[in-house]
Amino acid sequence: MEAPLWNAGILVIFFLLLSISVYFSFRLHFPQFSRIGAAFKMVVQSKADTGQMGSFAAVATIIGGNLGAGTIAGSAMAVSMGGAGAIFWMVIVAILGSIVKLASATLGVFYQQTIRDRCVGGAMLYIKNGLNSPRLCFCYCLCLIGASLTVGNLVQVHAFTASFTNAGLSARILGALLLMIPAVPILFGGLKRFSIFMSASVPLIGIVYILFCVVGIILLRDNLHSVIRDIFRGAFSLDAAGGGAMGFFFAQVLQAGISRGIFATDIGLGLAAIAHGCVGRGNIPIGEHARRQGLIALIAPILVAILCAMTGILVLCAAPNLGSNATQICVDTFSRAFSTPYAGCLIPVVIYCFALTTIIAWAWFAEHAFSNPRWHVIFRIFFIAAMPAGAFAHGMLPWKIADVCIDGLLLINLLAIFRLRNRVVTIFSEVV
Repeated sequence: MEAPLWNAGILVIFFLLLSISVYFSFRLHFPQFSRIGAAFKMVVQSKADTGQMGSFAAVATIIGGNLGAGTIAGSAMAVSMGGAGAIFWMVIVAILGSIVKLASATLGVFYQQTIRDRCVGGAMLYIKNGLNSPRLCFCYCLCLIGASLTVGNLVQVHAFTASFTNAGLSARILGALLLMIPAVPILFGGLKRFSIFMSASVPLIGIVYILFCVVGIILLRDNLHSVIRDIFRGAFSLDAAGGGAMGFFFAQVLQAGISRGIFATDIGLGLAAIAHGCVGRGNIPIGEHARRQGLIALIAPILVAILCAMTGILVLCAAPNLGSNATQICVDTFSRAFSTPYAGCLIPVVIYCFALTTIIAWAWFAEHAFSNPRWHVIFRIFFIAAMPAGAFAHGMLPWKIADVCIDGLLLINLLAIFRLRNRVVTIFSEVV
């Protein structure tokens, strides 16, 4: 009974996302297509105010928060759960849902506050002040903390330390320590150190990973045509089986692709509102600043979707054993793509880099759940102290808890965005 209910829940989330995405796309004239070039131009030309986060750092933080298990292990898991068709739905969710991220970032900036000479914004502020709902804000903050401890902590540590086990090494604590040691000085080094780290590390890691994926796909190009065909057939196929069996399979494809698409790109979760809400506006009017940051927020989900799609395509081209755990699937994928078992050693390194940026980003996001800055230090200590537990956590349990927290963030934030939809439309109509 659990699977049908869960699949039905995924379908509800999908249609809720679809409805809001279509609404904003028509009202704002499809900016995810018509204004994406302008968004890239804005982020390149933007300059950070002294003591504030810049637009480039905000985008890097969002991408850094996604470049973890949601990109590598999550993409492999989506293929394992839903087959080739799951890749299609991951991309669809990213393209359609990017407009939801625009709306969230726009509201996060519009309702931002200045605390100790620093701009602070986020979904919790427009839920509390825009909707006048402190209780809903409290629920959102609880889900944000829970998601940070699972998505941004246990899942990442487990994915990295699992690579030690796959290599025959019994060094789980060592793996956790390798993540904890650099995380401490960055998290306790202030906003400037955090921004510098994310701005420098995320682009470098992303470019290197894309190059490896491109080379791997080129080496397996003979399989590429059939893989592309299977992706589209798998997404819509209704002739492989009949009746209820096919309906269940189709729901599994949706569940794998949509849930991992949401997980990997954080569409609708409100994280973009936190990152862009902390970008200083200088002398720019608040309406124009909100519009600019909203457009810039379109960049992250599209780039992350490309990374996820490339990972999934490479997995399908290499055809590893999909019965293995997600990390082992990735190791086998690169080993087969480059025709050497040593290529699989790349995965622990990549997962380490992705996990580190994700851990740091999610810890920073979750800090904003506490209105009193004194709690930030306490949370950082607890967050770092919890990291070793991820080394021994069961592979599926953190994912299940993470999915529950993500669904909570998603539903609360989508409700807030829908109720404040006229505010978003007004902001864009006034300054365009």
